[in-house]
Amino acid sequence: MPDSIKTTRIAFVVAAGLEFATAALFAFIFLSGAAFVGLGTEGRSLLGSALLGTTGVLLALAFTAFGVAGLIIAAGIAKGQTWAKFAGIAMAVLMLAGFPVGTVLGIIALSGLVGRDARDWFEGAAVSRHAPRVPPATV
Repeated sequence: MPDSIKTTRIAFVVAAGLEFATAALFAFIFLSGAAFVGLGTEGRSLLGSALLGTTGVLLALAFTAFGVAGLIIAAGIAKGQTWAKFAGIAMAVLMLAGFPVGTVLGIIALSGLVGRDARDWFEGAAVSRHAPRVPPATV
């Protein structure tokens, strides 16, 4: 595996880890906010606690989905699957909006997916990447 492909794969794994951490943070912040809003006697009937809780869960699910997608794309890149190249480019373009860390990771991922190494790596996916089996020598 070329170094640029390894770097791209690592960028997707790091981005997925950050997305999982962000999902956990959003879930904690919004759900604890919903709990604090709902603590008062009149607060339990407030719409705010329901909106905070729902928003936190939806944001956490969205970031978790992007994290899982990033891990799946990283696995596809490691295997040289063609769909992973196109999905990786799309995900890298989306990561560019996450200034500053997402932008850096998106640039790293894009640079690895559009170069000559990527073309060679993904076009050679039909060729087996494993060493050929050699039968044991008979004496």
